[in-house]
This record gives sequence, C-alpha cells and structure tokens, in this order.
Amino acid sequence: RKSCNLQQNHDHTECAPTMPRADAGEDPHRCKRPMASFGLPAAVARPVGKKELEGSEEAKFERTKEWARLRRKKVWDESTVQEWSAVAERARQRKKKDPNYTIHMGRLFGICVQKGAELPPGDKRQKYKYRVVFQGNQVVTQNWEVALFQDLGSSPATMEAGKYVDAHGCLPGCSIEQADAEQAYVQADLKGVETWVALPPEAWPASWHKKKMHRPVVKLEKALYGHPDSGTYWEQHCDAALKGVGFDPIHESNWPSCYYHSELKLVLSVYVDDFKMSGPTKNRAKGLNLIRHQAGLALEDPLPAHLYLGCIHEKRTVQLADGRSAQAVVYNMESYLASAVRKYCKLAQSLVGKEIKLSLIHI
Repeated sequence: RKSCNLQQNHDHTECAPTMPRADAGEDPHRCKRPMASFGLPAAVARPVGKKELEGSEEAKFERTKEWARLRRKKVWDESTVQEWSAVAERARQRKKKDPNYTIHMGRLFGICVQKGAELPPGDKRQKYKYRVVFQGNQVVTQNWEVALFQDLGSSPATMEAGKYVDAHGCLPGCSIEQADAEQAYVQADLKGVETWVALPPEAWPASWHKKKMHRPVVKLEKALYGHPDSGTYWEQHCDAALKGVGFDPIHESNWPSCYYHSELKLVLSVYVDDFKMSGPTKNRAKGLNLIRHQAGLALEDPLPAHLYLGCIHEKRTVQLADGRSAQAVVYNMESYLASAVRKYCKLAQSLVGKEIKLSLIHI
C-alpha cells in the first residue's frame, strides 16, 4: 500500500498493490542499507558466547574441525608467514617504485552459533556451527589507510525461484532434493588486490608460539566468508562451472542464480551455498553427477527437500475439492512460532509476576 501511494503521488495513476519496500525517494540508485523494518526477527541461529563455547565439547570440536578444514583446503598459505610489520614495510618500499601497488591487510576470527535453536530440546537438527570469517569491516592498506573494494555484489536466487523449483518437483514423475555446497566460498580463488590476514592465537600452529611471534600474517588464497567480494567470486565460479555442464541460466532480470538443463529437464536454484533441484526422479542422479564430478563443485550428499532457508518443506499428497489427489509442498514454520510463543510467555510472566499459559492450535 505504501509503494502504491507513492506511485500515485508521482504520476497520479492507479497501480496494483505491491509488497512493502524501502522507498528510495528520487534517488535512482539502489538503496544498499534500507531503513525498512518489517518487525520479523526470524533469525533462528542463536549466537554462542565464548563462555558457552569453552564449556561445550561439541562446540569446541566444531571449532577445531573448521580451522582444520580451511587448512586442508589451503585457504591461506602458511609458508608465507611473516610479521605484519615486515609485510607492510616491504609493501611501502615497493609502492615508492610503483605508485599503483597496494596490499590489503585484515584479520580472521571465528563465529559460533547454534542452528535450529527454535526447535525443541533434544531435536537432532539442533547443532552447533562454527565458521571462520574475514573481518571485512576493518581492512587496511600497508599504510593503515582504509582499504577500498570493488563492491561487486552478488545475486543469489530469490524465494520465488525456490518455490518454482518446488512446483516443478510436484509434476508427475518428478521430485525435489537439496544439498549444501561444502564451504562454498572457499571453492573459489580470491582475486583482486593481494591480501594478508592475521590469525587469532588459538589458530596458530605450535611453531608460531615457539617462535614467540607478535602478529603473524599469511597470504589469503581463497574467497573466505566476510571478504566484501567473496560472494561475487563464488558466484562467478559456480556460474561458469554449471554452464560448462549444460545448466543454462534462466535469463530473467528477477531470476538470478537459476538454471535449467534442457536435456535432463532439471531446474536448479542456487542460494549462496544451498542447491535446490527438481525434475524427473530418474534424471536427478545424472544431474548431481554433472555438478559434482564434471563441474567440480563440492556438494554434501543430497537429501529430499526438508529444511530450506529456515523453513521446513513437506511434500504431501493432498485431496482436491473434486475428489482428485495432487502433489503439494507445505511450508511449515510451526517450530519457530512455538519458540516465539514460549519466549513471549516467559517475558510476560516476568512482567505480571504470575504464570501465563498459552496453547498453540495446530491448523
């Protein structure tokens, strides 16, 4: 309604109702940080503090595993380790000869969350997740000046595209499956300006501690999460790999990162590291083989569509009004609603000083 009223004020014409959006006024450029607030804090990954992390064997195991995985994938080159001051000084000396030369210097740190925090205690889908990221908001040059990036941007698949994949998978003889890319971004090389990163002390090899290094840095080789341009490098890498094995982009302005394989009749949407594919069941294995082995994209084992972008997808057979049956996908957010109600009851109880009981009615 808001956007419709805005358009009527500008050209005095009627318009169809549209979804809420952030108004950019007369500025034709894209608003990168819209001020619109929709009042739906639906993030379901609960942040885990350092105290909880250190007290949980499961969380510490995930931390150790993540650092080890990145080392195996050679995200940084530890053979290049030097003190921050030495790398910066060498770059400053080189810049005197080549005014265009510069390097970027930043830090890596870990983030721990609990996924599925809204699910009932004991649910197997409730687990700790640890990720090492590049601190993209505090990157400097060798002169401690603020680093400038290309701000390339990326275009993951839309929610609408994911629902189209579901609809396609409900056709006779078709099904839906999904798979996560294994540490998607670091499958792509880091391009652009030479970048050096400092690792936190808990990730130092024993030899660095033995040498009593002050601020060791290593050269970053892969497009690690957090780098302002990593999303673009991964998207470019993924796009080229998929097109190379017959997945053609769906050329529509509002359908980025969506593909169709004309021979296998498979529809694929890629939302960052979430691959969702539907089509004839007999062709799914062939499509997965193309992506994994010929395109060279590392994917986890696929599963029937279930938990996708925080929402549980349930494929069911439904009865129509005329007595016929049809395949449908039900989007279930009941667990999140239940957790929101429990939190409301807890907060309200502390305010009124007495127990409040609410029950959810399953519709």
